[in-house]
Amino acid sequence: MTSDGQSGGVLMEEFLKHFKDLSRVDERWLCDVFEGVRQQLYPLISPSLSLSVVQLTLAVLSKIQRSVSSDDTSLPLSYRFVSLSELKREQRTACCSSLSWSSAHYREQARRAEQALPNHRALPRDNLLLIGYLCDGRDVGASDGVWRVRDAGESVPCEMLKSSPLWLGRLMLFPTWNYIPQNAPVRGETTAGYLELIGSPVCVTPEPMTFDPGGSLSEVMSVKKAAELLKQRCDVQVQVCVSGQVSVVCPLLVISGKSFFCLILSEGGSSVPVLITEVKHQYWQRCVCVGQSVCISALRVCSLRGWAGHPVLSVTRQSRLHPHVQPQENSEDTDTHAVMDIQTHTPDTHLSSGVASSSAPSVRRKHSTLISYKGVITKILNAEVGLYEIDKKVWLCLAYQPAQKWGGGLRPGAEIQLHNVHFLFRPSPFAADVVLCACLRTSVQIITFSCLSSKVEASGSHSPLQCHLLEKNLGVSQFLWLSYCHNAVKERLCPRWVRPERVCVVTGRLLDCVCDAEQKTHTKRDIYTEMLQEPHKCPITTYCVCWPCVVLWSVKQVSDWMISEVWASLSLSSLLPPAAAHMTSVELNAALSWSVHTVPLAEAVSDPVLLVGILELDSTRATLQLRDQTHTLDCVCVQTDQSGARTSDINTAWLGCLVCVRRCTLVMERFMKTDFPSWKNTDQLSYITHKHCRVYLQLCVNDLIIISPSASMSIRLTVVSSESTERRANQDDSGETFNRRETAKRRREDDGDDDDVSDAPTSKRPLTPCVSVLFRLESKQGVTFRNCSVSGDTHTLQLAFVVRATCLGDVQSWSSDPKNCRIRERERDGARTTMEMHFTDVCVRWFPVLNPGTVYRLIALNTEDVSVLKAESVSVRGGVKLLSSPTLLMLPQWRIHTLTEQLPDTQAADVPSLMTVSEVLHSSSTLDIISFYGVISQRITLQQDKATKPSIPSVTAAKDGNTERDLKVRLTVQDCESAGQIIQVYVDLSCGPYTPGLIAGATVLLHHFQRKVSRVCNVYCRSLPISCVTVTGLGPVNSRLVGCQSCPPMMLLGEWASGRTQQCVVAEVKGHVVCVLSLRLQWTCSLCGSVFKQSSCSRTHPACDSNSAVFQAEAKVVLEDGSAEAQVWFSSDTISDLLMLDAAQWEGLQRHVRVKGLVRVYIRGRNMMCDVDPDDCLVQYLCCLCSSNTVCRQIHLTCRQRTHKTGKSHLRKVCRGLTEFISRFTPALQLHCTHIHTHTHTHCNTHSHTQ
Repeated sequence: MTSDGQSGGVLMEEFLKHFKDLSRVDERWLCDVFEGVRQQLYPLISPSLSLSVVQLTLAVLSKIQRSVSSDDTSLPLSYRFVSLSELKREQRTACCSSLSWSSAHYREQARRAEQALPNHRALPRDNLLLIGYLCDGRDVGASDGVWRVRDAGESVPCEMLKSSPLWLGRLMLFPTWNYIPQNAPVRGETTAGYLELIGSPVCVTPEPMTFDPGGSLSEVMSVKKAAELLKQRCDVQVQVCVSGQVSVVCPLLVISGKSFFCLILSEGGSSVPVLITEVKHQYWQRCVCVGQSVCISALRVCSLRGWAGHPVLSVTRQSRLHPHVQPQENSEDTDTHAVMDIQTHTPDTHLSSGVASSSAPSVRRKHSTLISYKGVITKILNAEVGLYEIDKKVWLCLAYQPAQKWGGGLRPGAEIQLHNVHFLFRPSPFAADVVLCACLRTSVQIITFSCLSSKVEASGSHSPLQCHLLEKNLGVSQFLWLSYCHNAVKERLCPRWVRPERVCVVTGRLLDCVCDAEQKTHTKRDIYTEMLQEPHKCPITTYCVCWPCVVLWSVKQVSDWMISEVWASLSLSSLLPPAAAHMTSVELNAALSWSVHTVPLAEAVSDPVLLVGILELDSTRATLQLRDQTHTLDCVCVQTDQSGARTSDINTAWLGCLVCVRRCTLVMERFMKTDFPSWKNTDQLSYITHKHCRVYLQLCVNDLIIISPSASMSIRLTVVSSESTERRANQDDSGETFNRRETAKRRREDDGDDDDVSDAPTSKRPLTPCVSVLFRLESKQGVTFRNCSVSGDTHTLQLAFVVRATCLGDVQSWSSDPKNCRIRERERDGARTTMEMHFTDVCVRWFPVLNPGTVYRLIALNTEDVSVLKAESVSVRGGVKLLSSPTLLMLPQWRIHTLTEQLPDTQAADVPSLMTVSEVLHSSSTLDIISFYGVISQRITLQQDKATKPSIPSVTAAKDGNTERDLKVRLTVQDCESAGQIIQVYVDLSCGPYTPGLIAGATVLLHHFQRKVSRVCNVYCRSLPISCVTVTGLGPVNSRLVGCQSCPPMMLLGEWASGRTQQCVVAEVKGHVVCVLSLRLQWTCSLCGSVFKQSSCSRTHPACDSNSAVFQAEAKVVLEDGSAEAQVWFSSDTISDLLMLDAAQWEGLQRHVRVKGLVRVYIRGRNMMCDVDPDDCLVQYLCCLCSSNTVCRQIHLTCRQRTHKTGKSHLRKVCRGLTEFISRFTPALQLHCTHIHTHTHTHCNTHSHTQ
């Protein structure tokens, strides 16, 4: 045994002699206490006290026994002595300990706390003895004004409800306390938690204190006299002692490594500011509170450099703080008034006029009010930025104060007292109606610590959001929006796409998108003015009301809103055309099978909306998507080129960019299977047997705001910036200087591979060897299911497409990934070859960003073998010569980058030119496979042939989420320049992933379609398995405009009938109705199409039991305008206007026809006749009506050409008076009337229905 051990044993025996009749348990407990005192406390005892370790242990034991009970002889055997180092090392969960609480008292307190906040649990109780010295941190090398409990091995920060400067340096027993460990220790700090000292500590070794005020007590000066002293010019060496009541306690500030705090002493109507800069006095900040009377000695008068002209009192080394606590007068009234102020506050209170910038909406501003408030913290909204909820209805913002280390005891369940806090009413729509915001003048005092367990995050310094607030001088409304945005970005994008430390940068850029520079810039913050000046002025004095109000939607939110809106906005009657009353059940259900509803993002909700997400490619749908961690949403994207034209050439640099979407169109396509017998039943939704929808976004990438660019986008922006700089430099330099610089530039490029990506932002990343090849895309086929080889002889149906490309040079090797950097000269060396590139399975994701005529760089990473990117030809067998080009199979790990650099010798000569609709209609070429462009004016879903089975049922069933089974549509595509040129295009959308964006008003490119001519010489097109549809122009942003078409041209019948000019398909004509050739009125069974008489269907084999019928009519007239004649057909919806019958007359005619079921009159010679019952009054009426001047009149029509079939001209005798003429007439035009213009309609008036 060592000498220390021997002396310890002797001292232990000496200590135990003071106790009699000890049990073994008592003796062991006393030995543990003695060892704890000897090792942890005695080494720090002051030698001036002349205490031995035995005497110190007896003193500690006496205080423990008195704290436990009034019986000084009992020992608290259930309590264990714990050192601070053991507490930090072993205690991983929060706990509480009390020497004075009984078990019943603890359980009752825990029950009440858990009832108040049901989502929290009470702190578990541990019976621990905690003894240590109270210090202010200077003993451990800290000067932050934080009180600490210290023993020989460790020190732990502490929070106290009440503190006195007399406690500093004393050995204390802490009867009741909480220990709160941290969840995430601050980097570089060893602190693992903090103490909450609930009860007043018990002094173990009381020491007499010498009163040294720095002046005699008879010289104590009142606040009023001190204020007069500051107004006079006095000797700065004069030291005074001032007594008064504390009215303001400012938080401790650390600026440029120097810490200080301020307080204001008041008396009557006078006040004096006191500046505490001495490190040894900064612990006073925890010793004073508002309403407390204090006396501070040895104060001197000084002036502040940042607050010129305002002298203050400053402490010296000799200064002392003498608190003489008095009960706060009217404290109950103050708190009650604060609560009543909050409950009765109205939006019009403290209203002030404020005008926003002219480019932004008007922003209303208010003045805040300073109040005092007492409440209980019920929730930690964001401890990192200092946001808390009080009393479940009020928010507390501490962002404008220094960060609270360890949370400062602000945990759910803690009761706090706020003084000089700003009252704000509705500063942000993303916060509570009432927000209490603390500035540098506000004091936050904890009245009662929480007895509930809660997480505490370490906070060693200002959070990134608080730093952003200080740097940008943000107002409280903007900061609350920034905090809301911070939480949204962290939840939706972190950590997959945004690193935690970069979330604040992203939210700051989003704030830049929302606020103009004038709206977010405030005057520079003046801390001395904010703390000391009267009247008070700080950044929170004025604030904006409910602004910014921009809502940050997640992709999931917008998707759910669209799915809800698409069915909530459904009105079946609005989906039907004007002729719905004359449509049979088959025609009616076909018209309802598909519809579209579009809403601009700005009109989705009343508040402005922003979407934030990542642009990525989807391999299952072959579309571009906007995604976050909540959901994904397909996008139909176009871009505007330098000429202002819309194209689908989306640069691959957009992939991986974090973008903000402010303007886009929400498109919702409905698909329904219905079984409506008649249009009268459309209000009965039970006839809808199945329904689903597809939702996606339509946007222009020029409207996107890049929040965080991808690596490729960073390179592109750098290249664009350098090109702009070079362009300006070239204008200033002579041609010789320019040539010399270009020669040097090429020499540097050809020197080696290491400089290839030196200008790329990713040059700091590890080098990745790779090979690449340049190619220009010549043509692209559509994505469809193809029979692909998986392994060996195994084949399966997979999504695939093929492109035809031209290699612009040899395969190149790189030491690092060049991505989309500038094209090097060596990349264009070598012969040009044509190849086919096959994209299968997940590689089909590249489909949306590949466009004919564009140059790309194909990169294979992690290899130096140039042969991997060389296209291979199929081996020749049996002397058969193959005409196909070499083939390259795209691998999933390869990357493609768009190159925007113009190459003068790479004009896309092999890229087939696109035809217009007019050229397709009147082409004399024998080509069957064509590519053209136009604008969709109408989309109709074709009826499914129930006898035909799907061509690939297994695949369509497996890919049900991405493909529409047996979906065939007819698109009416009109010429972009001439509205009268239209063509019908039949597209099968069930052969591959569904193509979004095919709605009326969209401009489309149709590649590889088959041109066909019908038996009546009408030209139409139909899709093939290789056909590709690309949307290059977005449709209208509002559903009301979906069916609108541009005005067709006005034509003469002779000009239209002649073959000298390109004929229009749709045009307006004016002429005279010569005669009615035929008129057919019929009631048709809506189910089988047979004639319907009275109340039953006339079909007998097999019998039809339908009881619903529709009225249908058809008329054929001769129209002439002086240049030629035309035969015009009128359908059911236009005949009433042709016959000039009003609604009542038209309904009466239908009732009379229902008796017969069918009435048909026609012209023979000069008279109208009927084959059945010609003497019937209804027949006679129709014959007279058709021959009257009411029908045979001048008329203005919009007509569509019924057939393009032309016959030979013929001779015909024409009589004019007594003279006969023989003239040659061209065949009459065959037209179909789509609309009859009344006198009130203008030339460009069009009628459409909402699809």
